[in-house]
Amino acid sequence: MDKKKLFLCFSSFLSQFSICMINFAMIYYLRKNYGLSSGAIGIASSIYTVTYFISCLLIAPFYSRFSRSLKAFLAFFGMAASNIAILNTSSIAVIFIMLGIYGISMSFLWPNIEDWITENAEGRELARATNAFNFSWSFGAGLSTMAAGFLAEVSLSLPIALSCFFFILIMLFLILLASRNNAPESIKKEEAVAKGRPTELRYISWGGNFLNYICYSLVINIFPLYAMDSLGYGESISGSLLLFRGVATCISFSIFSRLKFWQFRKSVILASQASLALVFITLPFLRSKVLFALFFLIFGVIFALLYEMSIFHGASGSANRSRAMIIHEVLLNIGSVIGSAAGGIVYEHFSFSAISFSLASLALIFVLLESIFPLRLSKPLKKA
Repeated sequence: MDKKKLFLCFSSFLSQFSICMINFAMIYYLRKNYGLSSGAIGIASSIYTVTYFISCLLIAPFYSRFSRSLKAFLAFFGMAASNIAILNTSSIAVIFIMLGIYGISMSFLWPNIEDWITENAEGRELARATNAFNFSWSFGAGLSTMAAGFLAEVSLSLPIALSCFFFILIMLFLILLASRNNAPESIKKEEAVAKGRPTELRYISWGGNFLNYICYSLVINIFPLYAMDSLGYGESISGSLLLFRGVATCISFSIFSRLKFWQFRKSVILASQASLALVFITLPFLRSKVLFALFFLIFGVIFALLYEMSIFHGASGSANRSRAMIIHEVLLNIGSVIGSAAGGIVYEHFSFSAISFSLASLALIFVLLESIFPLRLSKPLKKA
């Protein structure tokens, strides 16, 4: 791996580590400091994802006109400033506004890094680039919940403040990296020609990752509340259990990058989505920490495969990779919004079991609908 990709992978790791620490700590910060209900916390957790994907859609036509250093500045300065403001206000309204700004700022981060790290890569090189990126951010996400859990037991503000410090460091780091070649992307790549293998499998891969993130959002945002309310698990225990998902995801990304059985095969995409239904049916019946750890290990493997297929099939053969990555990000964040907001409301008014069974049913509906149109979804694309 060249130095540029190595630096970008490190930035991805530390960025996701910081973001997930904030997201995890914010659940307890809002519950214990402000007494918000599960539904309100679910809505709060969805605010930044809503503003994230709306911003991605709005800036998509102009995204390539921004230099990489400017996008790095807008992303990390905005994320740090908004969370510092959250720590220095006692108004719920201000917190909700700052969470919105947090999401807007994040829209300048991931499409930029995803496009940057896969720049001019196709085929085996593309698989290696996406794996390096996926391993980096997932490793950060995996470590973050355990770290945030222990830090939150010292002070609920500590994981958020530390993450803001990391944001500023990454911003300076990426601006320095981008300054070597800071021309707008539209000048460099406007007439880029796709050399990879385009496929309509990108659509059901994106659909699978959309479903993937509904489940992920439930696990990250609602499970800690369920574990605290019904099982008596504190921040450190929930964070440590979620670590199993992160570890499984990291290892799985490395394994899948060395295997080709999943590439350009619709049956693997559908089987992975069906697996989500099977594992989430079991979730309400789990009671021991060992079984929860096993659940998170299995979910981590499925999560990695669905994400890997989404980003790989989306980028493969795409003449406008920035747009493909924005679509990938928008859909996964819509899934996150649904998982956080709807999951929080259903958990508050019904039960955690109702959420799990609803997700399992939704996954089966996805598989059924995608299986009905095998010919149309299998046709190769002429253009990205």
